[in-house]
Formats: sequence, C-alpha cells, structure tokens
Amino acid sequence: MARTARHTVLLMRHPETPANTDRFFSGRLDIGITPRGEKMRERAVSAGVAFAPDRVWTSPLRRCHGIADAVAEQLGISSVPNDNLIEIDFGELEGTTFAPGWISGGVFPWPVDEFGVSHPSHGAESFEHAFERAYALFDQLRPLEGRTLCVTHGGIMRCIMGALYGMPKDRFWYMNIDNVSSIALTCDGERICLDAFGLTPEEVVDRYAGRR
Repeated sequence: MARTARHTVLLMRHPETPANTDRFFSGRLDIGITPRGEKMRERAVSAGVAFAPDRVWTSPLRRCHGIADAVAEQLGISSVPNDNLIEIDFGELEGTTFAPGWISGGVFPWPVDEFGVSHPSHGAESFEHAFERAYALFDQLRPLEGRTLCVTHGGIMRCIMGALYGMPKDRFWYMNIDNVSSIALTCDGERICLDAFGLTPEEVVDRYAGRR
C-alpha cells in the first residue's frame, strides 16, 4: 500500500559569496555574501516565507544564517543552527583558489581509491564523514511532520543527494547546484524521497505558497 508523505523538507543553498565569484575554497570560513548575493537573499527569503515551514534549521555559518534568520523572524519562529548542515571542511585548501583543471587534477574532489574510499587533503573532511552527517540529518528529519526549511551549502547538498541514492564517492560531486536553488524532499516517517531538484526561489513560491 502506498504511503503518504507527512513531511516536506526544503534544502536551500546560500546566496552568492566572494568564494563563488573569485573561485576559492571557503568551506568552514565564515565569509559574507556579495552585493549580487544580497539580491539573491531577498528572493530566497520570500521563497522561504512562502514555503511556510514549521521549523527553520541552518548551517552555523552566516552566509546561511542571513536567509534562515529573516525567514524565521517573519514567521515568528526560531532559526536553529544544525551542525549537520555546515559545509565540508576543506582543510589545508581553505582559502586557496581553484587551480586550472582543479576538478580533474587529483586535488579535489578528493581522490577515491579502488575500494571506493576518499582521500582528503590534510585536515579536511572525508566524503565518508560528510555522508555520515547526511545520514544523521535524515535521522533527525524522519520523526517530524509538516515542513522544514534547511539553509545550507552546495557541498553538503551534494553529499545529501549522494547519501540518499548511494552514489559512488567518485561521482556524486558532479551536480550543479546554483546559489539559492533548492532541493525538495518528502518523508513518510521512514523513507525519504526526492520531490524536486534545482528549484529557483520563484519556483518554490509557485509550488508551495498557500498549499499544505
């Protein structure tokens, strides 16, 4: 018998940052957003309010807090930091620029051996650990009902998708996730399923505003 989804989760990426425009690894660096990112943030906040979440979770980093706190304030609820939503730690690569051909140059994404195990740079988070955070997030979401907005990062959104579908560690990273785009998930209390991928803020409004 088909199960009915009782919980919808919206994973939203933060607005544009200097790391996005200048192409450097930001990871756990607590950087701000660009002037263009400020305009993105306004669109994202409108979408978050239209989604009408029962709860708002956010990465502890301020590039995510800006959306989460504004949505929560307008809805009269709290914005709650969640460490499972923080970006991947790039270790010694933090703050360094992407070298030409960085994707295929064996530096990042982390090389994966013949056993499917990633080998991160010094001090960095492995893909396995990031996937474990995704699984922990799923465990936090399963018992809930209603709607949850999670404001997070492109890297961990890729990990969430990789963990959800058991993607190989040498392939999951190659997904395009734009700033302030969203992934929608549904849950019936046990199974978590993809409902939509790559939603713009305007598409979030069209899809969810006024519908419960």
